[in-house]
Amino acid sequence: MQHARRLASIAVVASLTVGGLSACRSEPSVAAYIGDKTRVTETRVQEVWDDAAAAVRSTAAEQPPASAAPGAPAAPTGMPITRTDIVRTLVSNDVLTQVARRESVTLPADLPLGDYATQLRLPQQAEYVRLYAESDALLRALRTKAQAGAGEPTEADLREVFDVLVSAQEVPAGTTFEQFQTQLPAENLALVKTAAAVRKEVVETTQAMKITVNPRYQPLGIPVLEFQTQNGALQPLVTVPLGETTGNNPVLDVS
Repeated sequence: MQHARRLASIAVVASLTVGGLSACRSEPSVAAYIGDKTRVTETRVQEVWDDAAAAVRSTAAEQPPASAAPGAPAAPTGMPITRTDIVRTLVSNDVLTQVARRESVTLPADLPLGDYATQLRLPQQAEYVRLYAESDALLRALRTKAQAGAGEPTEADLREVFDVLVSAQEVPAGTTFEQFQTQLPAENLALVKTAAAVRKEVVETTQAMKITVNPRYQPLGIPVLEFQTQNGALQPLVTVPLGETTGNNPVLDVS
């Protein structure tokens, strides 16, 4: 009987231990965990959001009324980014910095923040513009380095690109995958090839980092290659999925 009680006690302790492990990666104040030490907190996400919103308001206030300058573009309204965009960029920045360090790749001395600001439809002074620019610049540098040793993209790589473009209505209706594959320009094929090579490097890094993402921000991924839609928006084309959607250590969805 005493032996049975000891076993029961051990079982309770084990249960508490497992629960503790789960709870330590399920804090509602954390948007994402990167490894055992780094956390992207909701407070940090809010800081980047507030900074971007303040920059948008400031820019709008500085622009003269449309009536004062016929033909001038209207002041920006609303936010062109979401909190999910911010979480993605913060996690990407951390992950890609580690990949770049492993591959001996560095950021260029000067980032064209003005160009990125135009692309993102945000004021240049917004912190989000810098964070996005750093991640994108690292990806470009990694893709450039991958050109020499990258193999040909697989059919799965090309089909993934095709499916994304079809979903975004960026290919003519009725186009088959075979037609798309044979008509893909050489420069675009080269982009897919290097993006696939970089994705492999990023996947190897993220698998070792044990990334957990709050379900409110899922699905989330690092866009290794993006394209610009007909309305000017950026959309991921080749992506590395991030975080644990299932498993033993979920992040609680408190939205």
